[in-house]
Amino acid sequence: MKSILQKLTLTCFASTFAILLLGQDIHFSQSHFSPLNISPGFAGMFSEDVRIMGSYRSQWQSVPVPYLTFSGAVDMKLSNLIQGNDNLSLAGGIHFNYDQAGDSQLNLSSFGVTGALKYKINNMNSITFGIQSVASQRSFSKSNLQFNNQFDGELFDPFRDSKENFPNENRAFLDVNAGLSWMFKKEDNRSHTIIGVGAYHLTGPIQSFKDDQNSKLPIRFSIYSEGIVQVHPKWDVVIHALGQLQSPYKQFLIGGAGRYHISEAKGKEVAIQVGTSFRLGDAIIPTFELHYASWKIAVSYDTNISAFDAATNGNGGIEICAMHTITNVKECVKVIESCPVY
Repeated sequence: MKSILQKLTLTCFASTFAILLLGQDIHFSQSHFSPLNISPGFAGMFSEDVRIMGSYRSQWQSVPVPYLTFSGAVDMKLSNLIQGNDNLSLAGGIHFNYDQAGDSQLNLSSFGVTGALKYKINNMNSITFGIQSVASQRSFSKSNLQFNNQFDGELFDPFRDSKENFPNENRAFLDVNAGLSWMFKKEDNRSHTIIGVGAYHLTGPIQSFKDDQNSKLPIRFSIYSEGIVQVHPKWDVVIHALGQLQSPYKQFLIGGAGRYHISEAKGKEVAIQVGTSFRLGDAIIPTFELHYASWKIAVSYDTNISAFDAATNGNGGIEICAMHTITNVKECVKVIESCPVY
């Protein structure tokens, strides 16, 4: 009897969270590995030429309805708008998101294309404006769901009519997002600062499976900042913060880390980073990163401290991220003038 009640309690908690999260976007604890989901203005905001990123998150495995989230993206610097003028340049990117949650297998699949315009203020400051077009699809399945009308007063009958009618179990929509970012980078060391803001779902797409025209996906506002300070030839201090508002939901995450550079040999750079982040009122998140040459691999784990801890027993979610950057080799052409031979 105790195990049955416990299972019912866990299911109720998880089902409640699934309903609450219907109008929320996906999120990652290591958001710097998924920058296009924070601000389209982050497209091309890096030192190399091409950036490939992936993030995988699995949470609440101890609850009967685990959540799974994946995001992959590629962005790159394109060309200068004016030949011989490095102040104005373009960047572009594509990304794919997938999220599945709960017994209903509520999932979201989306594919987006980002374009960005970068203006170089001087050798240390630049700003970027980005705009993003996204095609998304939400869907769910009723096969594993149970409804009140399927209880006859004594027993549950899975074949009894639930009297729940949905015009469809899929919803596709188009969306537009925009963002702005600023980057300050010192030329003589590793210190830099980035700040980005984003606004998502500017078109207010309809998300209801019952064609409710008033059920629009609310705009999500986000702001992210990161500062890296070189405090020693081998040591950096990393500080980052993220705030997101998607009415009526709020999320605030702050964190810090220490980064130690084992080797700075060209093409064989090695560094390790250890830190902790806090999602206020929700989770403590220890993190570890390994940097090798053009690769970054990171692992974090959310330890739940919210009211949902009654169902998770403190367990949260593991998150694995990877990033690879490519620097194009610039071709150098030497012009040799021919002189007549006398």
